[in-house]
Amino acid sequence: MLTELFKTEERTKILRYVMLRSSYSVSEVSRSAGVNKGLVSRYLRLLEGLGLLRRDGRKYALLNGAFPRAVRLILNLEKLDLSTLGMGPIEGLKGLGIYGSWARGTNHLDSDLDLWIRADSLPKESDLARLQRDLSLRTGAEVNLLVLTPQKLRELKINDPPFYASLITNYLTIKGEPIEEGEPI
Repeated sequence: MLTELFKTEERTKILRYVMLRSSYSVSEVSRSAGVNKGLVSRYLRLLEGLGLLRRDGRKYALLNGAFPRAVRLILNLEKLDLSTLGMGPIEGLKGLGIYGSWARGTNHLDSDLDLWIRADSLPKESDLARLQRDLSLRTGAEVNLLVLTPQKLRELKINDPPFYASLITNYLTIKGEPIEEGEPI
């Protein structure tokens, strides 16, 4: 199934477009993705058959469910590929990852990217600004950074238990160690 989804670059372009929008026509996808209408039409029918989309007249709409979220998550991780960013080292970095809608695969076109950085102490502002800028340019999303020092983690546990619980249960580690020692990677 996955090989059919990502078989060609054209299919991947179409998939990137449709996974971030709620409704679209074949013509709209063709124009925006730069792929001919015939290929778009056949591929959208395939996606409909796989349970990613539903058709309503001339429009297609993304379905909500585990499979569409998983596909979106794969596309998110591809977009975040840190090895291609040329990201310089961040002093004291222990781990880095995402949380929120990007980690759950529920993001859409206007979603911001929530990124956490685990460090023993606050990294240099210039390193954080560079990372934020580079990721924003790469993803086309507003990037929110959350630096998690041991002190910040303690403060979150005590002062904002709902946010802390949400963070701990809805994050992905992209590089290095998880948010807390002993947490699964």
